[in-house]
Amino acid sequence: MKLNSTHYSLITLAACQALAIAVSLRQQVFIEEEGIILPEITAGPPLVYFSLTVAVLGLTLALLPLRFLKYLIKGMFLLLYAWGVFVVLGLTLPAAAAGVIALTGALAWLKWPRLWLHNLLLGVALAGYGSVFGFILSPGSVLVIMAVISIYDLVSVKSGHMMWMVKKLSGVAIVPAFVFPRRGADWSIELSDLRLENEADERIVSLLGGGDVGFALILLVSVLAAAGIVPAFLTAGALMLGLLSVFWVQRAFFKGGPTPAMPPITAAAGLGYGLMLLAGIV
Repeated sequence: MKLNSTHYSLITLAACQALAIAVSLRQQVFIEEEGIILPEITAGPPLVYFSLTVAVLGLTLALLPLRFLKYLIKGMFLLLYAWGVFVVLGLTLPAAAAGVIALTGALAWLKWPRLWLHNLLLGVALAGYGSVFGFILSPGSVLVIMAVISIYDLVSVKSGHMMWMVKKLSGVAIVPAFVFPRRGADWSIELSDLRLENEADERIVSLLGGGDVGFALILLVSVLAAAGIVPAFLTAGALMLGLLSVFWVQRAFFKGGPTPAMPPITAAAGLGYGLMLLAGIV
C-alpha cells in the first residue's frame, strides 16, 4: 500500500504520543522519587507568551530581510531542537551523553536538513516539550489554550497569514512543521532545496503543523499526570480521531488546500475529555 499524507500524519502523531507517554512515565517516577513539587500554571501566561511570540515573529518577518534573520532564526530552532531532545534522552542516559547526542543531532539538522532527519528531531523534541509542560498545566487549562489557538489557527489559515509565515521561513530552510513528501524517493530532499512559495514545491510535499502535534502532546501528558494511563490512552485515541477528521474537513471545506488542524483536534479532544468526566474516568 502506498502511504499518503494522511497515513504519514497519523503515524507521526501516534509515534509522538507513544514517545511522550514513555518519557512522561519515567519522568513521573523521577518526580515522585525526588519529592519535586511542580507549580501549576493557568492558561493565561502561556496564551500571553504565544500571542507575543506570534506578533514578534510576524512583525520581524515583515519588516526585516531574511538575510539579517537567517542565523538568528536558525540558532533559535537549533536550541529548541537540542533542548527538547535532551529532555527525552536525559531521563535514560547520563546528562553529558544526552547533551552530546542532542547537540550533535541539532547540528546535523543545521548542516544536513534532510526531511527524515527534520521530522525525527521535531517529533522527539515535541515529545520532550510535551512531557515538561504537560506536568505543570491541568487538562482544563490546556483545552482552554487549544480552544483559543484554534480561533487563531482558523483566522490565520483563512487569511493566508499562516502560509505566508511558513513560506517566508522556508526561504532560510526553516519549516515549523512535519514535512511529508508525496513520493517515497523524496525523503532525502533537504529543506534548503524546498521553496514553498513555489507552487511546484508545494505540490511535492504536505505539512502537518508542529504546534498541532505539540499541543496535543501537552494535553496527553497533562491527562496522564492528572488521571493516569487509561485516560491518557483514551485521550490519545480522541486526538487521533481529531487528526483524522482534519482530512475530511480539508476535502469538504477547504478544497484540498491549507487547513487549520487545531480546531478539529481540539473539538475531538474536548469531546473525549468531557465524556470521560461524565463517566467518572477523570
